[in-house]
Amino acid sequence: MSPIRQIKSLLLVLCLAFPTLSFADEGMWLVQLMAQTNYKAMKSHGLKLKASQIYNEEQPSIKDAIVAIDYGTCTGSMISRQGLMITNHHCAYNDIQKLSSLEHDYLRNGFWAKSQSEEIPLPGKVVLFLDRVIDVTDEYREELKKHAPEREYPIYSMRKVNFMLEKRYAKEGYEVSCNAIMKGDKYYLYFYRIFKDVRLVFAPPTCFGAFGKDTDNWTWPQHKGDFTMYRVYGDKDGNPAEYSPANTPITPRYVLPVSMKGVKEGDYAMIMGYPYTTSRYTPSWGVSEKIGRSNPAMIKVRTKKLDILNEAMNADPEVNIKYAYKAFSISNPWKFTIGESEYVKRYQVAALKAEEEQRLDRWIKADPDRLARYGNLLEELKNTYDITAPYISSDVYYKEAIVNGADIMRLAMRVRGLESSMLREKVTTLDPKSTQCDGFRDYCEKYFKDYDEATDKKVFAALFPLYVKNVNPEHLPAEVTNLVREYNGDYTRLTDSLYARSFLANQERLYTALENFNLELLANDPVYSLSRITRETNQNLRDGIRDNEKKNAYLRTLYTRALLEMNRDKTLPPDANSTMRITYGNIGGYSPKDGVTYSYRASIDGYNEKYVKDDPEFDLTPEALAAIRTGNWGRYADKDGKLYTSFACNLDITGGNSGSPVLNAKGEIIGLAYDGNWESMAGDLYFHPDYNKSICVDIRFVLWILDNYAGATNILKEISIVE
Repeated sequence: MSPIRQIKSLLLVLCLAFPTLSFADEGMWLVQLMAQTNYKAMKSHGLKLKASQIYNEEQPSIKDAIVAIDYGTCTGSMISRQGLMITNHHCAYNDIQKLSSLEHDYLRNGFWAKSQSEEIPLPGKVVLFLDRVIDVTDEYREELKKHAPEREYPIYSMRKVNFMLEKRYAKEGYEVSCNAIMKGDKYYLYFYRIFKDVRLVFAPPTCFGAFGKDTDNWTWPQHKGDFTMYRVYGDKDGNPAEYSPANTPITPRYVLPVSMKGVKEGDYAMIMGYPYTTSRYTPSWGVSEKIGRSNPAMIKVRTKKLDILNEAMNADPEVNIKYAYKAFSISNPWKFTIGESEYVKRYQVAALKAEEEQRLDRWIKADPDRLARYGNLLEELKNTYDITAPYISSDVYYKEAIVNGADIMRLAMRVRGLESSMLREKVTTLDPKSTQCDGFRDYCEKYFKDYDEATDKKVFAALFPLYVKNVNPEHLPAEVTNLVREYNGDYTRLTDSLYARSFLANQERLYTALENFNLELLANDPVYSLSRITRETNQNLRDGIRDNEKKNAYLRTLYTRALLEMNRDKTLPPDANSTMRITYGNIGGYSPKDGVTYSYRASIDGYNEKYVKDDPEFDLTPEALAAIRTGNWGRYADKDGKLYTSFACNLDITGGNSGSPVLNAKGEIIGLAYDGNWESMAGDLYFHPDYNKSICVDIRFVLWILDNYAGATNILKEISIVE
């Protein structure tokens, strides 16, 4: 165990005195280095494969079956020779919502194609296959010296250098992406093949795919059948191609077998996927800033918005379809942030960081050479956070209540592009037949499909006062203060007036405005004017601390470099950054507090126990309820006769890992990662070795839904199932 881990573990024992059932290996490790850095540890946990069977650039390997969806928002895996891909239901939620209507409510009722001809194309959907990775650290550093002139605060990454190296190593048929690891400790080029013809094959009804919704989200036990299936198509030669009816399913380089053997406590498990970002090398002051300032502001605004959306969705089926994905995209990080704040405090993460910083400070001062290189690093870093502190809440309230508040404000942000185009071309009126207007109309078609004016007005009337009352008065535009005074603080009347006078409030008025779109129209529109003045004010706020932010970024780089150097006898796990990673451990439950012990798996019994008729979170369709109450689990039952829906393991994951295959010691799929437990909510800042758990849908539950519930035998026949 590293010295850092020893300090953390000792303090946590003193602070929590919680019993320990298992011990995890922290880290979302670079898969291309796995053979050198982690393979022995993986073998000690129970792995049966050779390293070359997991990652290999010359021969087919497991990495060839793992895909990044939409540039890393989620992970998928290939499970048939006909291009069938599986991921989470919540990863497909946006796609399913956009395809749904009152006539075809795929969210409520699910969707499955009985043949490939029924599969639904999804314009804009992409999946990325990783081909190989190249270390370009030395080249990057040389180019950085050439193209980043001497500056007060040196940088470790530069877009121009990224582009140069990506262009230098460009290869036909591939997209090349340059990524820095550990703030410039290493630089790698990733080569991807990007497929752009992706079609929906199967989506369970939401009562399976999202059973328990917000209440069960980020908790254990859960019972979600959180999966969806797509198919990836290419041209006649199997190469990436834009959508065409002539395209055919690709033949993946590697296909993952699906295991029917189930899991037991202590079994080896590993996940390969594309975790989004973590920030575990954030100093103590950054942790305190996030928990004390950023998170409370975000939680306050999103709580209010979710209350309004949920009420509107529960009252009207049409509004429910329109706002389903919007509500989900807010609620998931909202609840995570609540949990993050709770557990960062409970685990005393800031104190752990401070302890580590004291050790780092002693280490720096113990050597003249280190002192010359790092100086008063920690004191200067603390000062940058002190300078930023008064601005953080104002910035968050602006982003949450204005930019990401009512839909009408986001539409106003989009209109800014038209204004910028006019100013750039030095015209006062935009041709209604211009490409800019045509493109904006296309955007508006999709925008108004999922827009309800009455609901949006309620959101604005509730969130705008949160911005006004919580932003530092020094950071509030005078125009906003005057507007509130004009309506005597009556935000409902203020909202009604803005929406009545703005061409952005409904589709008919907006399209009429586009027929004579001019700068005077924008200047006189009250919503656009409000969007502009709040944006400009917040931009001025950010500009005022820009130099301090640059200094903070530079000192954070030095801070990470010093930690690496101080721990040079150990390999520290790098933060996630949407590149392919591997994490490993074992199946197991845990005990979060005295007198409470959670099992490592949950069964279909949870559906009967939690079911509440007409409840928006725990209702079941008549078909789903009937299928469950038959008790017919068939070949998918465990040895004890039960159908298990999910299991927990101590693998280290974060956002972007959603949909990642959970593999057993032989590299067979046993489940899909879809969530973390409540006690793991500090995970982006700190990995707790005893309580961080990955929540995974049992692949046998997936197969039962396909077979016994949906009768999707055409899909089952494609999958390589290992008994």
